[in-house]
Amino acid sequence: MRTIPAKTVSPPALLSRIIIYLGFAATGVGLALPGSVLPALLAHWALDDSQAGLLFFVGWISCSLGALLVRPSRVQSVACGSVAIACGAFGMAFGSKPGCFVWMAIFGLGLGLTMTSISLLQATKNAHRRGMELNRLNLTWAIGACLCPSLAEHSLRVAGVRVIFSAVGLFFALFSLWMMAFEAGSESSHMQAGPTLNQAQNKRLGLRNLALWPLSMLAVICLPTGIESSMGAWIATYVQRADHTLFTTVTAGSCFWAGLLASRSLSAFIPMPKRWERLVLGQSLATVLLGTVLLIAVDSRVGILPRVFLIGFGLGPIYPMLLSIALQYSENSTIFFVAGLGSAILPWLTGIVSSSTSSLRNGLLVPCAASALMLFLGFRLLIRRAT
Repeated sequence: MRTIPAKTVSPPALLSRIIIYLGFAATGVGLALPGSVLPALLAHWALDDSQAGLLFFVGWISCSLGALLVRPSRVQSVACGSVAIACGAFGMAFGSKPGCFVWMAIFGLGLGLTMTSISLLQATKNAHRRGMELNRLNLTWAIGACLCPSLAEHSLRVAGVRVIFSAVGLFFALFSLWMMAFEAGSESSHMQAGPTLNQAQNKRLGLRNLALWPLSMLAVICLPTGIESSMGAWIATYVQRADHTLFTTVTAGSCFWAGLLASRSLSAFIPMPKRWERLVLGQSLATVLLGTVLLIAVDSRVGILPRVFLIGFGLGPIYPMLLSIALQYSENSTIFFVAGLGSAILPWLTGIVSSSTSSLRNGLLVPCAASALMLFLGFRLLIRRAT
């Protein structure tokens, strides 16, 4: 008796794009959430700065490793990553202090797997305009991260950390069900031609694929994510200790992500010639260094929010532009792992320096030094591409 294969139900293209973009925006919420509620987490689990730094390290190194777990089926990878996020979020909501590092690791692993899988899925679907699509994806991510501090602050007023993480867990559980139920068919239609030679080589080479990228690219691409993660993790706590007002503390996190959102909006919807892209990238690198120096050097509550906004505004275009350049060499997910290393190490080092010197301002010298290094390496990369 002949078996008739089940027909896959595919949603309308617009609805599919909206749901995927919502999921990607939610990963922005997830990545910004621990930093947004860090003062509450410090009190809830009685953590000091070095332990908080270790919590971020465990979470974001797992996020980097998640990028290596992407399977040929991007949809299945998104679904598995979403399940991991949900499990980690529920663990963070109801777990105890000893287990918080384990749940944070699962949470980060899911974020890394989900973000990387969605990026590669959409890059495959929109190969003819990959740069624009990556910019738009990162724009939606920035929207989620920008909204997170305000959403967290309002939630903490009426509920607590448990409710916030539970809501995140519920969203990603539902998102996983959507991906498995409706998105598999849309992916297969883009993969009918089979893997390209480049994809087959990437799968065979694994981590040896690192040789496909210039050394300057590998060195610089981990820095914008590291600075972004370090500032996103510690800025609310830094402003709280400097200003002691809830409004400024919450607004500082929103200002940082709003700056990121503003600059990514410009780069996502305004087409730029190649020579303009190099100019924007160079100016953004310099802006980040200027903002971090002003944040640390100027010992004044006045103007702290514009300084935070300046850092975010400078960071906005850097990672999408570098990622677009990197994917021209190879579409392997290894580059996402390399990029994620900075997001794990810099917040951790910031916490270590802060705890050992009893000054979070000294801790923020870590992302400041990373900004200087990023400026140097970034200009070397631009010079190399211009020649």
